[in-house]
Amino acid sequence: MIPVYIPYLPKKSLVYAHNALDSTWISSSGKYIELATDALRELLDVKYVQLVNSGTSAIHLVAKSLLFKNPRIKKIIVPNNVYVAAWNAFLYEGLELIPIDADINTWNFNTDLLPSRLQDDTSILVVHNIGNIIDVPMLTERYGLNVVVEDNCEGFMGTHRDSYTGTRSLASSISFFGNKTITSGEGGAFITNDESIFEFASSSRGQGMISERRYVHDKLGYNYRMTNIQAAILLGQLEILPEILDRKQEIFELYRKKFSVMENINIQKTESNMMHSNWMMGIRISGNKNYEKIRNFLRERGIDSRPMFYPMSAHPYLGQCTNINNEEVANQLSTECIILPSFPELTSSQIQYIIDSIEKYILNEI
Repeated sequence: MIPVYIPYLPKKSLVYAHNALDSTWISSSGKYIELATDALRELLDVKYVQLVNSGTSAIHLVAKSLLFKNPRIKKIIVPNNVYVAAWNAFLYEGLELIPIDADINTWNFNTDLLPSRLQDDTSILVVHNIGNIIDVPMLTERYGLNVVVEDNCEGFMGTHRDSYTGTRSLASSISFFGNKTITSGEGGAFITNDESIFEFASSSRGQGMISERRYVHDKLGYNYRMTNIQAAILLGQLEILPEILDRKQEIFELYRKKFSVMENINIQKTESNMMHSNWMMGIRISGNKNYEKIRNFLRERGIDSRPMFYPMSAHPYLGQCTNINNEEVANQLSTECIILPSFPELTSSQIQYIIDSIEKYILNEI
């Protein structure tokens, strides 16, 4: 079976992880925490980075930081078809979700459906679906920096205009889960350029302890800390990130070249001045009425796949979100889209086999 993703683990990641074990600093202290933090901050050219134990923890800290900066916020505009962790983080904090339907071409939320101005109690969550980048600088110019936050777990290393994603909003999250471009197994990062938010998030991440007196806590906090071993694995990958990105670019270029001339196949439209993060390769098969049908077809040929994220109404627990209304495009994407293998060690012959299999499905079924 050709899997959707396999983590790319260089020798340095393993060497650093063993060094962390040998040092006995295996929990949330140790040199690799600082080294990986510094490397990520320099890479993104951002003021503050806080490593955490998962992308979900990171986006929860984003939600808390939004409310720390804007106590008046009660509602947040969100995409209608994203991974549930992005929604959950704000539900944890009692915010009302206002879903926006997707754009058929970009698969992100349709920015044309956003209001011309925000009410005083409303904010915006940006999610770069499957790595396709939204123009965050445009949104902060329109609505103000303090009310735009970002789930950048899929957009990591994409760019908007002249900057990396996650660096031009109030705060953002990154995931280093096993299927991400770089990984620490589990793990993530909280990003901001605001010092007060960084201090708040850092304290919240570490059980709410104040920096001046150990074991004195001034807020309800969480244990969201990354371990030194995770940071060691992450550092090894950060050191060879250009190699990983170059290989991913080759894979995506081959897919896009082949699919761009195939009937009934649509690939994500990338907006001008945006650069896709090349996280996952997705296609939309016009007229496909059932994702499970193509999934089973590919599985019989030894190819794994994933569906596009389902609209909010597909999740029973989200029935509380009374604003679910127009999700026609999100529903269409959930039936017509499929996510294909795109791991760095995927070979050209495997890619061609996947493309040939998709073409055979279309000829027989569409």
